[in-house]
Amino acid sequence: MEAKIQSKDEVLNKIKDGDVQGLVSFFQGDKTEPFDVDYQNRFLKLFISDKDGFPERIVDIVQTEYFDSYQKILLNYELEFHGKYREIARFNTLRDIVRQKEKDLTKDHLLGLIDKIEGVELENIKSLKDSAYFFFKERSVKNCLFELVVNWKKHDYDSMETILKNALKAGEPKETGHDYLKDIEKRLEKDFRAPITAMKDLDIFIGGGLAGGEMAIVLAPPGGGKSMALVKFACGALLDSKKVVYYTLELSEKVVSQRFDACINQIKIKDVWEFPDVVRESATEIYKNGGKLVVKEFATGQASINTILAHLRTLETNEGFIPDIIFIDYADIMKPLTVFTEKRHSLTSIYEGIRGMAVEMGIPIWTASQTNRAGMNKDKFGLDVIGEALGKAATADLVIGIGRPDEGKENHEAMFGILKNRNGADGFYKPAIFDTSKIYIELLPDTGVVVPGAKPSTIKKPKKMQDEDENSINDILIANEM
Repeated sequence: MEAKIQSKDEVLNKIKDGDVQGLVSFFQGDKTEPFDVDYQNRFLKLFISDKDGFPERIVDIVQTEYFDSYQKILLNYELEFHGKYREIARFNTLRDIVRQKEKDLTKDHLLGLIDKIEGVELENIKSLKDSAYFFFKERSVKNCLFELVVNWKKHDYDSMETILKNALKAGEPKETGHDYLKDIEKRLEKDFRAPITAMKDLDIFIGGGLAGGEMAIVLAPPGGGKSMALVKFACGALLDSKKVVYYTLELSEKVVSQRFDACINQIKIKDVWEFPDVVRESATEIYKNGGKLVVKEFATGQASINTILAHLRTLETNEGFIPDIIFIDYADIMKPLTVFTEKRHSLTSIYEGIRGMAVEMGIPIWTASQTNRAGMNKDKFGLDVIGEALGKAATADLVIGIGRPDEGKENHEAMFGILKNRNGADGFYKPAIFDTSKIYIELLPDTGVVVPGAKPSTIKKPKKMQDEDENSINDILIANEM
């Protein structure tokens, strides 16, 4: 027989009449049934792997009775570990716990389950977080109401206040900062910062690349190679099997995509369409390795932070696509959310918004900015030449300057300056090859740190680049035949 749903008035009448047993029945009305196994595994994958504070937020309202036996064992180990160390046991740690505490078939089954959970592909992560939070929060509050009724009957009013406060606080953000003395193990984790490569010979100077929550700026004068550098760095991430979103606010999606073709395959941009088979083959290989790239164009001055966030939500909802890294080409020509009287304040607000988005999403974001006139036709410059607003540099974790004086462009010469770096040394310069015809960029070894203001030495290009000219198509054809 179907249970009768009690109305609000009926519940209130029970309170008035002191019918505690009736209230107990009301609050115990829901049968405790476990989630389906697929959901349990997805929840555990998220709980174990998430590094954006979700496990810490939900740990005190998770109820293990909604999980099947083996999943429940793993979740209990996680809760015990968090209670002792104030952090989540990652997959390898969880395996060690199981090996120490379990035996025989149970141990083998749990280790197999851990492997299965680790291999789960998560989609619509925000939706999964929301559904789990609201489910457990609802049951936590309901349990609280049950305890309040019982204590009310006992006239234990002091404990009622405590129970209610704890229930309302449960599941709310509780990250108060890094406790230096208590959180030693947390900061000594090797994966506390997981950078995504930009360019191997550059990575060694910038802490391995850009990590989640960080923002970097490529600084150069007009025509200095900002967009080319962003494409090169995006190719580094893509070839490393990352999911990349590249926003272009000046060039068309097709033009930018052809730049990717040129950079990945080392074909001159003007010759890309002559080698469709080469392009298809490399794209297929990247896809097989897990790399993905979305190039999205917005009109100059029309895209704000909210525009980008809306597009990212569309990608996640329609395609299940959540980027590992974002490139914005470039922030100076974005639309500010708030228009200030002085342009410098509007620009600073744009960069603060980008940095905030990087932190909130837990992914790295690259963008670019122009120098003012003082930075034009120079091989070296400092942060003082950043256009319009120095506040842009103050927001960034990394600022890379690219100097390409006119006299060096023909020989593909450039200087890379590490102008600001929160993950390593800064204030030095490195000579580089910068061939814009096919986006070939390479830092060159030198005898040491280049002193700012010193004249750049003449860069000797590799033999393979000295021999290249307008007959590049024939060169590549001959190489393919060999």
